[in-house]
Amino acid sequence: MNPSFFRCKQVLVVEDCAPVRATVKSMLQTIGFEAIHLARNSTEALKKCYEIPFDFILCDFNLGDCKDGYQLFEALKQQDLISPLCCFMIISAESQRKIVHGMIELQPDDYLLKPFSYPVLEERIIRMVKSKIALRKIYLAIAEHDYPLAIEECGKALNAKPEHSQTIYRLKGELLLKTKAYEKAETFYRVLNEAKSYPWARLGFAIAGFRQERWEDSELELIDLTQFDETKVEALDWLSRLLVKQNRYQRACETLTEAALLSPKNITRQQTLSNLTSIIGDKEAAVRIHSKLVAAARHSIHDTADNYLNHARALIDLAQTKSVMERAVHLQHASQLVTGLNKRFNEALVQQEVQLVRGRILAAKGQLAEAKELIHGITGLKNKKLTIDSCMDAAKAYFEIGDLYESEYYIDEMRRHLAKDDFLTETQQLMLKMEQNRHQELKDKIKTINQEASEAYQHGHYGRASELFNEAFEYMPSNPVIALNMLQAMSKGTGLTVETMKPARQAIALLEQSELSITNQERYKKYYRTLINKHPELATKNRAPSVAG
Repeated sequence: MNPSFFRCKQVLVVEDCAPVRATVKSMLQTIGFEAIHLARNSTEALKKCYEIPFDFILCDFNLGDCKDGYQLFEALKQQDLISPLCCFMIISAESQRKIVHGMIELQPDDYLLKPFSYPVLEERIIRMVKSKIALRKIYLAIAEHDYPLAIEECGKALNAKPEHSQTIYRLKGELLLKTKAYEKAETFYRVLNEAKSYPWARLGFAIAGFRQERWEDSELELIDLTQFDETKVEALDWLSRLLVKQNRYQRACETLTEAALLSPKNITRQQTLSNLTSIIGDKEAAVRIHSKLVAAARHSIHDTADNYLNHARALIDLAQTKSVMERAVHLQHASQLVTGLNKRFNEALVQQEVQLVRGRILAAKGQLAEAKELIHGITGLKNKKLTIDSCMDAAKAYFEIGDLYESEYYIDEMRRHLAKDDFLTETQQLMLKMEQNRHQELKDKIKTINQEASEAYQHGHYGRASELFNEAFEYMPSNPVIALNMLQAMSKGTGLTVETMKPARQAIALLEQSELSITNQERYKKYYRTLINKHPELATKNRAPSVAG
């Protein structure tokens, strides 16, 4: 190309090593660039990208202690700081498979390994710019989300620029899948593969089959595609998702774990994997993944307080399965995570979520009264736009303190928000179903206990009835109906024991804070008077229960 073409182009070099910056600058000057801007790290690069719309960005992968090249490219795309016609090239001495796979996923325009010569750099830059110019109408239509126009422009470009046919075919196939034209995509990829078998075209064909629920054919194709570097990670993703469709959760988890190891910087995949480990009941693996996720997200656009909250939540879930000593260790770790949030984030923005986590920690320690007080004292939670993970945590928190009604409110919130068609959402829907099943199992169990308690009461077995209502009350300590039935049975018995005195006090405290119908208020007063006549120490100075309107 004529060197004058590059004279007016804006180019940014992001490199932490001064000698390398100088060398690359010299090469670019030889190519014909004059407007050359230099940045030592991602912070400087982002600032310059806010000020200047660059035509070319050459970025080193390792940029010291801040964002690396992967995270910078991700941030530039997320913040719309990189135009659809900008040529972005990663330059790196790294050839590790996990870095290469990560770059393949993020799809920069090119990836150049150090050391490289001037002719190689020149050839790569010319190749990038020729492709961008030839296919500019396609890229511009994609940037505007006008996918039908982009597909139309692909057809035109195939006739006008056949030398770029492979790139055009790839873009068209991806656009057909994106617009959910799965039958057309399948036919398109089949024709391509009959002419020449490209791994990416075979992957597109497998995805089109997956979308049409042809599991067996897609599975065989995806398994075969895991042997090619350019399709390995994405094939593993789709294979894992297919296995989930077949309820083969253990195998799906193992498959996605392999993808996560190959490309660890993909945070969404890590989140999906943590959900899968929870689905198969491997809570220790969930904790490990959340710990890795926190580290991997550091400096990236995904570095949020939610990562730390999710790590703490996973620790609480794990603690509930452990012995007293082990439980204390995990809960202490969870407490430290939420305590440390204010060092890096504005804790006021997640104050309610932090209180929920603290409440769950108290409940896991057996301090149910303190947990209930803390969780019921949270204000503004229902008016806040919660993340899916926070909705799930709220459902768990209220469930763990026995408030099934509030728990189900957040389950309904989750159901309303789980509308995306992606793998992460699919695993969240499975977790939602598990939580719903847990609720139903508890409801069925309480219903059975209540029936047995009512039968015992009707047969005059008041002691047995008290025991059964107490068991139901332990499951749902915020349910005033169960509390009232328990006091009724207790008032008919011969008297309270040391063991039944505590639940009696808890039931009285709950009923005095509850809104009762007039009938139930009268029932409560009757049972209360009977019990304090036998046990004056139960007398309370708290307010009488209010009447429901």
